Amino acid sequence: MGLRREISKYNGYHLEIILGGGVFTTAQIPDEFIYNGEKFSLIGFKGKDLYTPEDFGIKPYFRCTACWRGYVIKYTFTNDRLILDGMLVNTKNPPKINGIEPQTGKDTGNSLFDYCYKNLNLKTEFTGKVLLAKEFIQQMYVHMGFQRPMAFKTVVEIQVENGDITGIRDLSKQMEEERKQDIYKGAQPRTNSNKDIENWVKKTFSLDY
Repeated sequence: MGLRREISKYNGYHLEIILGGGVFTTAQIPDEFIYNGEKFSLIGFKGKDLYTPEDFGIKPYFRCTACWRGYVIKYTFTNDRLILDGMLVNTKNPPKINGIEPQTGKDTGNSLFDYCYKNLNLKTEFTGKVLLAKEFIQQMYVHMGFQRPMAFKTVVEIQVENGDITGIRDLSKQMEEERKQDIYKGAQPRTNSNKDIENWVKKTFSLDY
């Protein structure tokens, strides 16, 4: 079959898939969490009510293959509460959030995004679990979607109810065991068939776990 171009929408992202000829996109910029004063990447979550730009009437658009969804959100855990701290977003005519005006990407030195919100200090009402990771193992980099949990040395699962921490699990040892079993698991499609390629791309862009 010749090259056939499709735009597939999955989990809020527009994926450009070249069926029969490969996939053209890249690894994605993850949301950021500050926990115990250290920076973590969001690599998975279960639940609802994590903020998105749409919650504030913002319509993000795609401008960079490293961020198909058009935004990155920054959170911090303060006094065991999950707080929306900031947002990078590509959009037009952004509103105030919690009384805060955004700065332009140019003013903040960020060329990938039109606007930057800082110090929003807005408590979330999230209930569920977030999977956070740091200390990425560079040789396990996959040039597609979000990186695999096992590709990080430190992985923690934080349970949250109405924005408050209710439990924490350190999954670092579990990820180490998964690396020992199969370091390449999930790093590429099962086959080069269109179906396997598309399923793999969707999985790499999903934060379900």
